[in-house]
Parts: sequence; structure tokens; C-alpha cells
Amino acid sequence: MQNQFLLNSQIARSSGSSPSQSGILADKPYRSDVIDEHSLNKVLLRQNSGKSSEQAKFCKLEIENEMPLEGLSKDKASSTPSDLQLFFVTVKLFFGISYLSMPNTFAQCGLVGGILLFTFVITINGITMLQILKVADAYRDVKSYSDLGERVLGPRGRVLVDISILVKQLGVCVTYLYFVSTQLDFIICQYTDACFGNKLYMLLLIMPVILMSQIGSYRFLGSLSIPSICIALTGMLCIFYYSFSQMTLGSIKSHNYELKYFDGAKIIGRIGLAMYIFDGNAIVVNIRAEANEKKTYYPRILVKAIIFSLVLFTLFATICYLVYREDTQPIFTMSLVPINSMVVFILACICINALTSYPIQILAAFTIIERFTMVSSDSQLQIDRIKRVSLRSLIIVMTTVVCMMVKTFTDFINIAGALGSVTVAFILPQWFFLSTYRQTLSMPQKIGCWAIAIFGIIGSSYSIYYSIQKLSKGDFS
Repeated sequence: MQNQFLLNSQIARSSGSSPSQSGILADKPYRSDVIDEHSLNKVLLRQNSGKSSEQAKFCKLEIENEMPLEGLSKDKASSTPSDLQLFFVTVKLFFGISYLSMPNTFAQCGLVGGILLFTFVITINGITMLQILKVADAYRDVKSYSDLGERVLGPRGRVLVDISILVKQLGVCVTYLYFVSTQLDFIICQYTDACFGNKLYMLLLIMPVILMSQIGSYRFLGSLSIPSICIALTGMLCIFYYSFSQMTLGSIKSHNYELKYFDGAKIIGRIGLAMYIFDGNAIVVNIRAEANEKKTYYPRILVKAIIFSLVLFTLFATICYLVYREDTQPIFTMSLVPINSMVVFILACICINALTSYPIQILAAFTIIERFTMVSSDSQLQIDRIKRVSLRSLIIVMTTVVCMMVKTFTDFINIAGALGSVTVAFILPQWFFLSTYRQTLSMPQKIGCWAIAIFGIIGSSYSIYYSIQKLSKGDFS
């Protein structure tokens, strides 16, 4: 307000207005049609006379930061993503390929157990994402989860967030590579009997993944997400049609298996997987930072995206489990046998969705690593661009090496979710929220925050134990 009063007073004086006129102007929010670029420059010229260039630059930034969005340039306003773009890029956080592990989870946890598991975990994840956005509201110009960690806890907060996000996001990228390479091996092996194994395709995918990972804007990714999700939805509808048609023809013997409704131990053992699928905490702050004047409305868009994803994925998992039951594979698309042209089309749709999800997930990890290594993410100098591309390529190669050591899809997701998502989505949001709003929270609210953090720790610990025990027994289902 001090800058606002100063700016309006200077404009009034420069235009010859009386003190009473300047007072009236100062009492009202100023608009772009009152304060144009010419007036702003006149004020800055008066204020910055005798100041150094750095002081003058700071003064300009300080005044511009106090101005409403209407007073900014049309270029910045026009760069604001639409509600539809924000909705789809948020849905894309969940709409990778991990949802294809949900039918197998229903087969293990039971029909009712699976629905309860995913509904409960996505509700908690939704609460923690909204908490993160609320904490970001308490600080100015927060651009990322890492920025928020530094504002709340200082430099140690940034390091803690950065390490947690790296573990989580790189784990996500491993699942994408594993999935796409396994699908390629599956379909080529079925058609040609040339079964080379998925490791060959992991290596072949390195170059296209490097090219796709050079995208650096969530706004652009929002535009890319719309056709990508439409393609994935088309593939999902084709899965429904194919599954029911095969059951009608008698190719699927699902009626030989009894429906399982509830298995408490396995529900707890799959909490890590549910955390993993519906964790968007690492990215939501970044997305809202690019929403510009729509930042205020983004939490509502986020809630709609969460509800849409929950209903869609639960419906998908329920139908697939009812059709295939105990025959559901860890990667559900590998249950779609025999192979025909429709299955090939389904796999193509899902693989396109996976490859377009990859840049969204790894972009946050790139930003962190580039900051640690002092490689500029924005510089257009040739040497900096070469360093940036080289570093990103190295990260992708190392991610591929880790991917080649993965045994099963669902158990890797379960462990990765338990290790990465528990910190990013359950512990840190409560820590930040309590640190920021401790004085205004009631005791029940504080207890709720502690309960979410404890649930995350216990659930993730048991998930790791469950998957390790399962793998040690040679169970790769």
C-alpha cells in the first residue's frame, strides 16, 4: 500500500493534479487505464534520479509487484493458461500409466477393499495438496515446492524437499520406461516370436526420451496434455469393449474364479502404490505459479481434477477386475490376449500417454539437479544449452540403468511410492502447514495433521515390508 500511495501521488504531481485529487486517487485501487506504461516510466524517472542501476531496477520491480495483474503487460496476461489447460495438466499428474496396476490391486485387495483403499488415500492426498497451496499463499512469489521449503524451514527445507522430490520423480520416470519397454517387447514377441526382453527397448527409448525431455514449460505441457489424455481415454474405452467382447465369446474364463471382496492385510500392503498413483504435491505449486491471475481459482480446479481421476480410475479398475478377476496381470494390458489389431491400438494409445507424461514428471527433477550443479535452466547461451542438454541426457541414461534392474511393475510402484511419496505428500505438507499456521490452528486440526503424517509413515513402512516379503518368496504377480 505504501508503494501504491507513493506511485499515485507521484503521478498526480507529475500531471499537475491538486493534493485533494491525488488523495482521492490514492484511496482507490488503481487500474491499467489510470496507470499506463508512460505514467509508470515518468514516476520511475523521478524516483530513480541519482540512484544506481541496481537500485533503480529494484524500485521498478517493487512497484510492479504491488500492481494488480490488470496493470501488467498484455503479453503476460495473454500467457495465462485456460481453465481447461490447468484442468488437463493437473489430471495428467495422475493419468500416467500407474492406473494400469489398479485392476491387479483389486484382485489382491478385493473389490470393496480396492475401492476403499484408493478413495481413502486420494482423499488424504487431496487434503495435503490443498494444504501445500494454502501454505504457499502465506508467502510471496513461491514458484515451486522447493521454494516453499526454503521459505518455511530455510535452506535445510529446500534441500529436504529437493531430495524427496528427486527420489519420487525419478522413480516415476523409471515406471514409465519400464512400462513402455515391456509393452513393446510384449507385442513384438506375440506377433513375431522375436522375444528380446524389455531391456533392449529401454536402451532404444533413450534418444526419444531425451528429445521429449527438453520441453521446459508447464503451459506447453498443458496443451500437450489435452490430446494425450483424449488418446488415453480412447484406449481405455477400447479396453472395456475388448474385455467384454472376449468374455462374450468365451475367451475369458473369469467365471471360474470367485470374486474377492476384502483383504485387510493386502490393503495395508498396497498403501504405497495408492500414494504413488495419486501424489501430485511435487508439481501443483509449479502449475499454480504459471496460472498467473487464475492462481486464486486453481484449488477448485485441482479438486475437480482429483474427483474426475478417482471416479474414472475406480470405474476402470472395477470393470477390469470383474471381467478378468484373478487373471489380471501386474500391468493390466498384458491381460489382453489374444493379440489383435484392437489390442495393438490400445497399447499404442497407452504408450503415447506414457511418453507424454514423462516430461511433466521429470521437469521438476531437472530443475533441482540443474540448480545443484549450477547449470542455468533459462540461459540461451550456446555453452549453457550444451551443458543443460548433456546433464539431462546423463540423468535419463542413469534412470534407464535403474529401470533395467526392476523385477515387477506393481511392487516397484509400491516401494517407490512408499519411499518417495510418503515424504513429499504426507510428512512435509503437515510440517509446513503446522509451522506456518500453528498459532491459528485448533487442537483438533493439529491432531489431524499429526494423524496424516503418522498414517503415511506406518502405511509406507508396511508397504515396503509387504513387497520385499512378496518378492523374496518369488511371487511376481
